[in-house]
Amino acid sequence: MDNKKINVLHIVGGKINSGAFKGASLLIKDLNNFGIDTKILSEKHSSIFLNHARRILDKTPKLLYPHREQSSFSTGLVGYNFLNHPLYKEADIIHLNWVNNGFFNISMLDKINKPIVWTIRDMWPFTGGCHYSLSCNNFEDECGKCPQLKSKKKRDLSSLIQNRKIKYYKDKKIHFIVNSKWMYKMARSSKVLKNENVEVFFPSFDLESFYREKNEDIKKLLNINTKKKIILCGAQFIEAKYKGFQYFLDSLEFLDPEKYFLVFFGNFWSEKDIEKRGFEYVNLGFINDVKKLRTIYSLADVFVAPSIQEGFPKTVAESLLCETPVVYFSNTAVDDVCTHKQTGFAAKLFDGRQMAEGINWVTESKLRSDELGKNGKSVVQNSFNSNLLCNKYVNLYKKILKK
Repeated sequence: MDNKKINVLHIVGGKINSGAFKGASLLIKDLNNFGIDTKILSEKHSSIFLNHARRILDKTPKLLYPHREQSSFSTGLVGYNFLNHPLYKEADIIHLNWVNNGFFNISMLDKINKPIVWTIRDMWPFTGGCHYSLSCNNFEDECGKCPQLKSKKKRDLSSLIQNRKIKYYKDKKIHFIVNSKWMYKMARSSKVLKNENVEVFFPSFDLESFYREKNEDIKKLLNINTKKKIILCGAQFIEAKYKGFQYFLDSLEFLDPEKYFLVFFGNFWSEKDIEKRGFEYVNLGFINDVKKLRTIYSLADVFVAPSIQEGFPKTVAESLLCETPVVYFSNTAVDDVCTHKQTGFAAKLFDGRQMAEGINWVTESKLRSDELGKNGKSVVQNSFNSNLLCNKYVNLYKKILKK
């Protein structure tokens, strides 16, 4: 079958500056360049008022749990009805991506009469509502008594959501795609997806936009005046629990403030915990400019990725493309792109002291740091490029349509 004859509609929820939306957009761009007729259906196809109303309705059931944690938790009980949209009618395949924020009602799966591919970008498609389970393993057996809802009941909102997923996934033959071996392990261990078709497709990255800046005046451009080694740490929501920021703060207890200068990017709730550690630092806030982000990665001596759960560490790949080595936790999705003492340093999960040891090890030798960075760039370019990814999706699409 000719690639141009394959018409795929990607359904993407959330705001356009979110990491999940950007990941889906890059995939769609790559597939279009590969000859697939790919369209996107998102919140822009619905009114601002209705989008806002759906977000509120999706969150409303959580109000029954006033002591719940402030974490990402979606119900999938409401959504946008796209079945009469021309883009849906034209499509051969429906490709779901991140679909939350009240954009997709799980019950819609029952009404979709076309083949479905679903690229999983966090744990939500197989949990009882949380996007990352943290220390809870209820999703492996039966949700209920949800710790994120602070629920004491076996039959609660999380058990309802889990059972709805089991009901609507059943017999649909959805092709689930995950972006890391860690996420594959989580999906396969879940009650919802343990018997479903799940495959690992490593994502691609923007290989043209991320590279090492050679400008010697980078520090001046960012108004950073220091001769200390620079530790970079950042994410869209850096203090979200699954990002493991607390463990990075723990590592600072074992580092010398006279040796290191800290640079942060992302959305912060509070900087008080940083100030307590006595380090010089600058918080650059949320950055949506690729050039500025590339400059920051290039400026740093080491990038610290303390995530404890992650669909795939986009920032890690971007840092390595800019030849900046990474200190991270082992037994996470970062293991797919980083190798201990070859592209950075893998600390034992939850161990702040060993994370500090890794930061010192990476930065104590410029020659070592340069070699780690170059190794990392080569890994990302060779293993996470669009040709590899698109070939996998095209083969999957063709196999589905042949059936």
